[in-house]
Amino acid sequence: MSNDLEMWNAIYSLYELLIEQENSEAKYQDFFESNPMVFKILGFTYFQSYEKSSGKQLPFDKDRNFRPEPDFLCANPESSVVTIFELKTPFVSPLVIERSDGNRRKLNANAESYVSQATEYAESIRENSNTREVVKTDLFLKNISSYRVILVYGLSQNNDMSSITKILENRKVPTTILCYDMLLKKLVDVYSNTRKRTEELLGISIVYHLIIDKEQSFDRAFIADHGTSRNNRLSVFIENNYIVYQCIDSKGDIHVCKASAIYDEPIYLRFEFASNSDGIYMSLNVNNEEHDLRVGRVGVSFDLQLRGFVLGSDILCKNFGKFYMLETYYAMKTMSINDRLGSYHYFKRKISNSLGAVHFNGSHYLVRIENGNMSQSNPKYQPQYVSDFSRSNSNIGE
Repeated sequence: MSNDLEMWNAIYSLYELLIEQENSEAKYQDFFESNPMVFKILGFTYFQSYEKSSGKQLPFDKDRNFRPEPDFLCANPESSVVTIFELKTPFVSPLVIERSDGNRRKLNANAESYVSQATEYAESIRENSNTREVVKTDLFLKNISSYRVILVYGLSQNNDMSSITKILENRKVPTTILCYDMLLKKLVDVYSNTRKRTEELLGISIVYHLIIDKEQSFDRAFIADHGTSRNNRLSVFIENNYIVYQCIDSKGDIHVCKASAIYDEPIYLRFEFASNSDGIYMSLNVNNEEHDLRVGRVGVSFDLQLRGFVLGSDILCKNFGKFYMLETYYAMKTMSINDRLGSYHYFKRKISNSLGAVHFNGSHYLVRIENGNMSQSNPKYQPQYVSDFSRSNSNIGE
């Protein structure tokens, strides 16, 4: 589970940089340093940063009159190949241009200079015995068999990758350009291959953006309740300082996912459920972290066409919750990985701005009526809308 979370955090961090069109080389350096798992996925056992802030450096090369400063050197002891791992930015012009002489295309001046620089780092290490000793110590190698270059640069969607491969063949040092979107896809593929498939299954996904009051009036304080009282019921409530999702199937059997409650600040809450011939899947995600996952080989009988829906109370309108609802949405299937990434990113962007919220004070609730809308005809039980809501709103806790 911890490895899954570590990998998911790496995927989201890179996704967020790309979706925000971040083009700071330092931010990508931080990404790799903060997510060492990425190097493992790329096939490296050891890596070392030589960026200035790392505090590590290679010996000065007197013959070339410079000190090689690769972003990273990477290796694994099985092959003893040292890889010069250089980072540039993703949002750049196409890497390949036409030659004026009509011959095959070539890398643009920037891309060629980056490849040449990394190649020179490799040659400097190869030709300097003191540098080789430092590299072997830093990367836990007994010897160095050869060198290669990986330049992380650009986006494949903007480039003809086959042309880039042809241009780079037969280089002095074997060289690959790894585009950032290709790296993200590789991380997603590895993550998906370690888990049972849970994407886009017939079922339900429910997302809440909400703020839960620390002080509740009921031992089991409901945020929402769906279905009927005895079976085919899906409930979410606060109990014993846990957020609990409870599914009662058509036989009356109870299935539960729960996570520690977070109070008095906006949280992202996502619950996914599916059941088919492959088994049952339940997942509870809080703030982009999967806190509880239930995957079983045996499915359950559950009617997804939930007839009743109450927001702010249980289905019998007896146990009320205190919270601010910022937004809620659902879909009748589990999310794709891209949807899960985008859903949390949308939450983060939304709470960074001024917010509107519906305040449920422990006696308010809404009921879904025949046309599908949520309604409350009795003013006594009507929740209040709060505009320009923020985390510092003085109403929290009242």
